[in-house]
Amino acid sequence: MQETFYSLPVPLTIALVADLHDHPYTAVVSSLQANKPDIICIAGDFTHGGFPPSGLKMENTEYALSFLAACTEIAPVYVSLGNHEWLFCEQDLAVLRSVGAVVLENSFILKDGIAIGGLTSARFTHYRLYRKGFASLIYPRPYYFDAKELEPDLSWLDAFEAQPEYKILLSHHPEYYDKYLCNRKIDLILSGHAHGGQIRLGGYGLFAPGQGLLPKYTSGVYGNLVLTRGLSNTALIPRLFNPPELVYILPARQHPAGNRG
Repeated sequence: MQETFYSLPVPLTIALVADLHDHPYTAVVSSLQANKPDIICIAGDFTHGGFPPSGLKMENTEYALSFLAACTEIAPVYVSLGNHEWLFCEQDLAVLRSVGAVVLENSFILKDGIAIGGLTSARFTHYRLYRKGFASLIYPRPYYFDAKELEPDLSWLDAFEAQPEYKILLSHHPEYYDKYLCNRKIDLILSGHAHGGQIRLGGYGLFAPGQGLLPKYTSGVYGNLVLTRGLSNTALIPRLFNPPELVYILPARQHPAGNRG
């Protein structure tokens, strides 16, 4: 795993985590303990997989919940929901909150002079609408959709944008940036999902979900968007020349140590 440090005009030190996909996390927690961020922002896809065989989605994860619990012992943890969280119900979100994580589900909070928001994956939002009216925790299976046609819930963003505080938005999907976010008055947007473009050659990625071949956004800083390559892989295309990445964003007055593999 590579640690990447960016020095930007932010008011505090931020750890950006994405795409753990329910994998082992010892190296991640060790890095967080050593670098002591002020906040830990988890920008989606900390779980993985399809329908749970029984019970809650979070009850069927192997590492995700203990990872979140370990992070909360280091710094305040803010979580937004990615496409792999699409099966979550309200009880799953309650489980996340029970370990101390702040779940930002198309919402924001004000904390110590900062506004922190979470834009939920459209897949989660639309599946929740579909599932309304089902009292059982057994997830209805006959549900099909074209993810390209889904739209995230933007109804709350005007209120978030209007806040006078420094604004941080967790948005799992970097492909949302051009279409929905780049013209909004948001100071910092944190994303994952692109997996670094899977195969990286000359600093460019080959493929990213939601963007396709030769994606525009794969890794790094693009204006006010910071994008991590993520901590694991779920695509059919293997990761090559593309190590997993944990990103730290430091206030500009600090001097980052650079990249450490």
